[in-house]
Amino acid sequence: MDVLYTSNKLVQFIYGEASFKEYFKLDDAMEEDPALRVEFRALYDSVKNLPTLSLNPSSKTLENILTYSKENL
Repeated sequence: MDVLYTSNKLVQFIYGEASFKEYFKLDDAMEEDPALRVEFRALYDSVKNLPTLSLNPSSKTLENILTYSKENL
């Protein structure tokens, strides 16, 4: 049975949102379809080259939040 792999599905694999069984199926599919392998590699490289974000607010932001909280209690 042929499985259609969309770009969205390939990104799910890259972010670890697939089961081991699905990973093995994808590996087999990439062995049979070089174009799928090229697309997966391009998406993988794109995701890995995205800049990382800092999820911590600046000290000025925290200060503003605390000040606002104190003034509105």
